[in-house]
Amino acid sequence: MIGSMVLGLAFLFGAYPTTTKADAQRQITHSSWTTADGVPGMVSALAQTHDGYLWLGTYEGLYRFDGVTFERIAPADGHPSGAIPVTAVFVSHGGELFVGYAGKGGVEVYRNGRLVRVAMPSAPGEITSFAEDREGGIYAIGGREPGALYRFRRGAWEHVDQRRGLPSETIWSVFTAKDGTVWVATAKHLFFLRLGATRFEDTGERLLDGAGFAQDRQGDIWISGPFGTRMVADYPHGHRRPRKPVFYSALAPVSRVALLFARDGALWGSTYTDGLFRIDAPGRIPSSDASIQHFRTSDGMTSNQAVAILQDREDNVWAATENGLDQFRRADVEQVRLPAQTSPRGYKMAVDASGAIYVAGGKTLYRAGSNGIPMPIRPAMQPSALCADPSGGIWMAVGGRMERLRGDRTVGVFALPGAQAVTGCGVDRAGRLWVARPSAGVFLLDHAKWRRFALPMNAQRPKDIIMDGAGNPVVMFSNRALLLVSASGTSRYLDGDTIGVSGLTGVFPTDFGLLVAGGTGIARWNGRGFNRLSIDEYPWLRGVRGLVQTRSGETWMLNNKGIHHVASTSLRAAFDHPHTALPHLTLGQEDGLSSHPTGEEGAQAAVAEDGRIWFITRQSAVRVDPSRLMSNPRVPTVLIRGLTANRHRYADPMAVDLPAGTRNLSISYTALSLSVPSRVRFRYRLEGVDADWVDPGTRREAFYTNLGPGSYRFRVMASNDKGIWNRQGVDLPIVIAPTFLQSRIFQAMCAVLAGVLLWFLLSLRVRILTRRMRIRVAERTNERERIARELHDTLLQGIQGLMLRFHVAAQSVRDEGTRRELEDAMDRADDVLVDGRDRVHALRAIDTSDDLEGVVLALIDRQDFPSGIKINFTAKGKVRSVARECIAEVSGIVGEALFNIRRHAEASVVTVDLTFALFSITVSIRDNGIGIPPDVLGAGGRPGHFGLTGMRERARELGAKLSIRSVLREGTEVRLVLPAPTWRWRTTPGS
Repeated sequence: MIGSMVLGLAFLFGAYPTTTKADAQRQITHSSWTTADGVPGMVSALAQTHDGYLWLGTYEGLYRFDGVTFERIAPADGHPSGAIPVTAVFVSHGGELFVGYAGKGGVEVYRNGRLVRVAMPSAPGEITSFAEDREGGIYAIGGREPGALYRFRRGAWEHVDQRRGLPSETIWSVFTAKDGTVWVATAKHLFFLRLGATRFEDTGERLLDGAGFAQDRQGDIWISGPFGTRMVADYPHGHRRPRKPVFYSALAPVSRVALLFARDGALWGSTYTDGLFRIDAPGRIPSSDASIQHFRTSDGMTSNQAVAILQDREDNVWAATENGLDQFRRADVEQVRLPAQTSPRGYKMAVDASGAIYVAGGKTLYRAGSNGIPMPIRPAMQPSALCADPSGGIWMAVGGRMERLRGDRTVGVFALPGAQAVTGCGVDRAGRLWVARPSAGVFLLDHAKWRRFALPMNAQRPKDIIMDGAGNPVVMFSNRALLLVSASGTSRYLDGDTIGVSGLTGVFPTDFGLLVAGGTGIARWNGRGFNRLSIDEYPWLRGVRGLVQTRSGETWMLNNKGIHHVASTSLRAAFDHPHTALPHLTLGQEDGLSSHPTGEEGAQAAVAEDGRIWFITRQSAVRVDPSRLMSNPRVPTVLIRGLTANRHRYADPMAVDLPAGTRNLSISYTALSLSVPSRVRFRYRLEGVDADWVDPGTRREAFYTNLGPGSYRFRVMASNDKGIWNRQGVDLPIVIAPTFLQSRIFQAMCAVLAGVLLWFLLSLRVRILTRRMRIRVAERTNERERIARELHDTLLQGIQGLMLRFHVAAQSVRDEGTRRELEDAMDRADDVLVDGRDRVHALRAIDTSDDLEGVVLALIDRQDFPSGIKINFTAKGKVRSVARECIAEVSGIVGEALFNIRRHAEASVVTVDLTFALFSITVSIRDNGIGIPPDVLGAGGRPGHFGLTGMRERARELGAKLSIRSVLREGTEVRLVLPAPTWRWRTTPGS
């Protein structure tokens, strides 16, 4: 888009500035688009649909425009080949877009996101215009063929010709008035059709080629053409003269005029030969051709050949030309046009106590009083400094003297000591004039006498003098330091490190302290120290050159980023409470500000008597009327333009089902706010991916990668150029189908396969552990057999031999008592020998039963508990068989536990529980006896006793978990948990 241009009345007329406050309302900003910006060739027609899209009929076909992108719309199926140019577009009351083609392409209608054919027998060479009557009939003009007017109603076309009262002449325009009257302009005549009538009536007026119609807010019909622009008489009601005899002549030869009454009452017209014209108050009497504004290529128009004009729903006026597209809208920033358009030494400004504005530029001093019109009061004069006098008037430094003005009169002149230039000045609370002279220092005029003010030794070159809120001087040195001077004359020097802002650009008194602006932000001096607003948090505050406050509580600032407006209370709160949000409005190039602030000293912002804010820039002075700032309450329409995935684009989608395997996609979206599209902001979110809203700023496309199958919902909302949000926005359901590898069937198959594999690995692990256990048991069995052999061959055989010798010896003893004692000892030895043989037998014996329940019951019986002890036994779960190799170890643990209960527990109840679970077998043995002393249990057994130690060793060999819990005088519980490898998967029949 070509940069915006501000068009003012004085500039358009090339006249001496006579701008009034009312003229400021007509300040206009112009923007344009050409082929370099994407405009597709010659634009010949414009329309806006209810959603906010701007539709363009061009030589290259039909396009829609959202303020940023020109998007081509393909013709309907069956469209005649070669009939590419679109010459007319029109939106019906029902919201349908009618499209007329050249090359006998006929008419098509845009419905449900695509164009469809409207059958038109014998289509004319081109369709140049549409209109709709009160009955819903669509009129179409068929180019320049004589009598080529058609009406579409209820699916059929009717030729409106001589049978309906129209001559066989070229039809230039057709227009439907608010009362339902249809007006037709031919090459020579003006006709009208009353509501409900069937024949057109001739008004008797004679016309020329190219006439166009419009209707104002009062209901009057206007017509314009090569003959000029005028009001038409109310012929349908019998009037032969117009209500007002206003007439505007065509200042240049024109043809093919299109008229538009804007909502502010102004009359706009596009001409095929002379650009645009605008009449601000067309009903004013007497009329004057001098009140017509013209917009031509010399004013920035893309071409003088303008063929269509339209006002959009945000009050912007659009014009279609052969070279592009032009937009006009009212500007918030008004350029104050001075006769001298440039000032080689820059501009200076001051405001006196009455609110009159003084501007020096182009070797002339101007004064703008209550009417806001800058008038020259000192020609051939270029002051080097201007400053206000609180008692009235201003001071200016010029030609080695300080001159005091009241209004346009000089009331005092004081020669300066020396010839050094003055760059800044100010008047303090005592009425003394202070001046800054970089080469000589600071001087003050006190009782008509100059004296030098003593500066600190480390002070640099003074450049400007500013008065604080109390009227005390503040001296600024070379943009690096300040000197605060009190009413008593004492001073305080503040360097950049103390201020905390580098590259000082201005010092401004406010209601809440002295503000010091610079390249890194703004600091506030509160009399004791500084509070700061950094550009890290508020980047728009960089390098403020002008700052003023209004009585209504507003603060206005000027810097290279534009003109900023903020509530004074908000600015104060930001200083008082760090990191506070600071809402603000910025006016820039799009709002009529066409230059940047000057780098000179002195005031660059001021409040005039009428309340308007003046600023000086490098090129001129500008002003803003806070009471008439443009608003845009129109909530933008948010739309999804398209979704692209797998190199396929889905246009205007309502919902999208994407094929299996889709992982990456992009979504283009837009918001239809055409005033300043570059300020439209967005937020979007893909539900299922984004945890919160994404702020892409002004970007109009979202990208997502590595998406999986599933259902998503893309949501987007937007704000217009004034920050009005459409928070409802629009959403797009998206479904990505799964591939076979992503499907639930495949996932179920994988789960089953994983289960089978896990079962196989578990079974394999069980087999491996079982095999290892069998090997260990076999090794222990062999060791037991070896020990049994050793015991049998050595100890038992030796004891047997000793007993035989003792028996022989006993037979030789004659003393009866001694012999009896020897025989008793040998009987005891026989018992020991029998017991030893039993132990040897036990070492060799391996229980071949795999019935754990039976083994446990046998062990209970073997202990031969006294009859006073109650024995409880339970078995739970599906009985599992235990590997035979493990039975001996389990028997040893259970037997030892039962043995200890019988021998030591002094219990009255013994409970044995056997539980068979899916992956384990648990044996629990409990008693209610005296328990095991804690020191014994903690030590793992009594000294010299190995029962508990052996139980733990056996459990460890099995890979089982053994736990022993005991409470004194309450009993003991021994719990053995056997893992899966110690038993086989076989359910005992009948269990």
